[in-house]
Amino acid sequence: MMIKVQNQINEQAVIDNIKQLAAKVLPKGSTVYLYGSRARGDSHEDSDWDLLVLLDKEKLEYGDFDKYSYPFVLMGWDYGQDIRPHAYTKNEWFNGPHAMFYYNVEEDKEVLYES
Repeated sequence: MMIKVQNQINEQAVIDNIKQLAAKVLPKGSTVYLYGSRARGDSHEDSDWDLLVLLDKEKLEYGDFDKYSYPFVLMGWDYGQDIRPHAYTKNEWFNGPHAMFYYNVEEDKEVLYES
């Protein structure tokens, strides 16, 4: 029982830090969603953290991964967690073309951060 409680505390700490980091590194108009097993509630201790990072800009540019996604990867390393951010513009995400990945994420996603 103690292990489960500790795991819940660690999960909440990761979520809180994702929100804080998003506020620090993402431009205005951005949204971060959690999807996959962590969002569905069927994750296990070694599950990764799937993040959808939507940027309010016309197109992704060279260096956007380093500026907006990679900080989440680094944060995950600090917690011993595998955080996998996937960045898109809002236009790309919502206006297609839509692959199966889109529908899977849309089914699970929950907002972690919105600016």
